[in-house]
Amino acid sequence: MACWELGLQLKRDWLPTLTKADVKLLVVGIGTAESAKTFAEEIGLPPEIVFGDEEAAAYKALKLVNSNFEEDGRKRGMRMITEKTTQSIKGRKNGRNVKLFGLIELPFLATNDDLEEAVTIYKPLMPQGDESFDKTLVQGGVLAFEGDKQTFKHRDTSVGVHADPEKVFAAIGT
Repeated sequence: MACWELGLQLKRDWLPTLTKADVKLLVVGIGTAESAKTFAEEIGLPPEIVFGDEEAAAYKALKLVNSNFEEDGRKRGMRMITEKTTQSIKGRKNGRNVKLFGLIELPFLATNDDLEEAVTIYKPLMPQGDESFDKTLVQGGVLAFEGDKQTFKHRDTSVGVHADPEKVFAAIGT
């Protein structure tokens, strides 16, 4: 769901700024070309900037975090949702704790307007076949380049811990 939340933010907050600065935005997700097309359509991103990576090859090459792999001596699966997930989601526009029945705040669960909108348009586009579960658990990231020089890199450490757009914009001079 967090990738759908990010997609909405890319469309609304990132794409206009980057387009105005004549900077290309390319979005790569794990899945088929058809899944990428569906994602672009549902979010409202131009389909020519959204790509599917069926084997998660780009994610592996960039050494992005896989929540289901043992890394840094952690238990398998312990990176999927962490305290940073809640902090990150609450730190975005209109971030807040989830309320049970509208009454009782759950301090370990967070939401925001974009995440709630994402729930309404979400379609399950997860990879199928061998290693599909491991591919689904790979976290994303943001890379920025000027020519062939990398000017910014962010690895999502758990679900929803996305790059701060202001830091990305600063790194590319917008």
